[in-house]
Amino acid sequence: MTPSLFNATATVDEWTLCNVLGKHECLQTLQNHWSTFYTRDDFAAIKAAGLTSVRIPLGYWAVDLLDYEPYVSGQYPYLVQAVQWADQLGLNVFIDIHGAPGSQNGWEETGLVGPVLFSANTSNSDRTLKVLQNLTTEFSKDVYGGAVTNIELLNEPLIGLPQLKTFYTAGYNVVGVANSSGINVTIHDGFYDPHSWAFYDPNDATATAPAPYLTVDTHQFWAFPPLNNLSQPEILQAICDFGLQIRANRSVSGVPPTLVGEWSLSTGITANSTSDAGQDRGKRTWFRQLFEAQNAAFTPYGPGQSSIGWYFWAWKTEYDIDAWSYRKGIADGYIPSNVSDASTYVFPVLDTGCIDTTFDYTAPATLPSTTPSATTASSTTSATASSTAKSAACSLHLDLWTLAGWLGIVSLGLFSFA
Repeated sequence: MTPSLFNATATVDEWTLCNVLGKHECLQTLQNHWSTFYTRDDFAAIKAAGLTSVRIPLGYWAVDLLDYEPYVSGQYPYLVQAVQWADQLGLNVFIDIHGAPGSQNGWEETGLVGPVLFSANTSNSDRTLKVLQNLTTEFSKDVYGGAVTNIELLNEPLIGLPQLKTFYTAGYNVVGVANSSGINVTIHDGFYDPHSWAFYDPNDATATAPAPYLTVDTHQFWAFPPLNNLSQPEILQAICDFGLQIRANRSVSGVPPTLVGEWSLSTGITANSTSDAGQDRGKRTWFRQLFEAQNAAFTPYGPGQSSIGWYFWAWKTEYDIDAWSYRKGIADGYIPSNVSDASTYVFPVLDTGCIDTTFDYTAPATLPSTTPSATTASSTTSATASSTAKSAACSLHLDLWTLAGWLGIVSLGLFSFA
């Protein structure tokens, strides 16, 4: 999200960055990033865009840092500040463990590129549970006004299902004590898809209903193999099909309340594009259709559905890359100016909950002259779509480590449930 932090050292993860810089210089570098990349004004803009929640990924070292580890700690006060801003502005907060000891997937966003060693010893899971306990105790306090609605036990784990379920049981019993304060336990589907967690109860292998206060997080991207080879019609159909699955009645499917915790506008079609959407009318047209297709598919339209909403990745990036920056999408008109207001949509939504892909739409030749919080769709297309479009309240995605800047988008109206 902020590649300039790594450019001077030619590093790819936070462990190596701090190892090269040393703790003193690394802390100075990151302190400046933490204190400037997101401000209260960003949160106000998120609220004005009709979004309802922010997702804040966190590395374990913000809470539990050992002397031999090169990381630096200092993020926590900014996490507290972010939750306070959210509470003041009427936004909810979803906190997730994005980096666990040993790395749960070996990718750079966990803080350390390399082998997946999270399950190599019990110390790694014990330390992660300690972090979860800290977050649960802190953010269930009355002073935060119930702003934190979800804590995710582990983001995108590449771990065998039996081991993953063992950890989820322990994590559920740590975070679950805060159910009375409104905090739900969120588990990532581990790339096994939401239906693999049908009737899942961490404490009852024979359960006939999902555990109370449990949500599943699934991530839907179209830019990575093998889905990067799909054509535009194939992508739109796959989005529609997935939406139909997660909007099924959970009393029948058994799938726990499910949110799409990460998605973007990046696809194999545009991933290698050298043109910016601001100067590419065809790209803006495709992005608008792609955004509204996913918004429609990932948004719940009634009680009892497994779907509970979505988080877009992200609100902004350092260079506002068009497929990954929500605020740029608003400014350039390929994301609705107020996602909670159906009159800002372009595409009609069918009774299936999927957009009408036959609707004739071409992005305006010029960019909107209004601010990101103003309506960007033309009055003609908005009027055409408003009679059938369904409104959606949504949310966003914030990061408080070196990738800080990931704001996701979610419909939280159904988040509190027994």
